[in-house]
Amino acid sequence: MSLHQLVYLSESTSKMSSDDLIPILNQAKPNNAAIDVTGSLFYNGGWFLQVLEGSAATLTALYEKISKDPRHKNLRLLYNEPAEFRTFTRWSMNMTNLDDRQSDKYEELVEIIEAAKAGRRIRSMSPAVVLLHMFRN
Repeated sequence: MSLHQLVYLSESTSKMSSDDLIPILNQAKPNNAAIDVTGSLFYNGGWFLQVLEGSAATLTALYEKISKDPRHKNLRLLYNEPAEFRTFTRWSMNMTNLDDRQSDKYEELVEIIEAAKAGRRIRSMSPAVVLLHMFRN
């Protein structure tokens, strides 16, 4: 299997609370585990930023399925590249709701999402690359 990492940004079609996000996480965990996908979903102010890791073919099919989900719109593929190793090895899916401001990386994650929304770089790197590097350390 050729390992890939895919990162996308999308806008929620409605504001979501922590209670709204729990069913997404509960559905994604077993679905991703069944197809050998790991990753993390970040939510902030009506925007999703998601990292998915798995085979290229699996991620292509999963992204196609995700693109049809009515809970979000304006999907933007930020990164889809081969990877030497998984960054999110512990999780078939993890979720961080930044609206709760409970993440130890809150400021950095908000900056990444804002940069991705604006199409700007951070320290001359794409927001997706900054995100992946943040969790590798």
